[in-house]
Amino acid sequence: MWGGPVSVMTRRFLPMVLVAALFASLLLATPAEAADVNVTLIAKSIAWHVGADTSASTTITVTVGATLRLRVENHETSATTHTFTLPQFSVNQTLNLGNVFFWNHTAVAADVGSWQFYCAIPGHTSGTYPALSGMVGTLQFASATPPPTPGFEAVLAIAAAVGVALAVRATSRRKK
Repeated sequence: MWGGPVSVMTRRFLPMVLVAALFASLLLATPAEAADVNVTLIAKSIAWHVGADTSASTTITVTVGATLRLRVENHETSATTHTFTLPQFSVNQTLNLGNVFFWNHTAVAADVGSWQFYCAIPGHTSGTYPALSGMVGTLQFASATPPPTPGFEAVLAIAAAVGVALAVRATSRRKK
């Protein structure tokens, strides 16, 4: 019932459909969504520590499109007060001993760059913003990576599909 005409049509159009599907998959490729960045920032010994009391790191990096979920804690052993001050984003939060402050921010292209955060308590930082020293850290926003361009594998797959299409077409013409 589905004999000759359907199989001829299948042989003619299947390779073209495969090639079209390969091209469509390359054109529709989108970059992976940026992952959320969960960070705990700890104030201890008149210094900032990212992730742990003993960490020497003071840089937090976020990609455009990601949401920074920042938890800021005061772990001082005495009744020392700190602030988490980030002027570009209008943040100036006081942290008494044991306090926790949460700040969520979804990074956009206008955020790209490095921004200093610091403690504004006198004696905890010195210098003039943005060249402070002492109890300072850096919030770095990076551009999102562009979608990958088709590599050699994609070109090889397309070439193979075109070769199959040409072979099927040549075979069907010989049989006539």
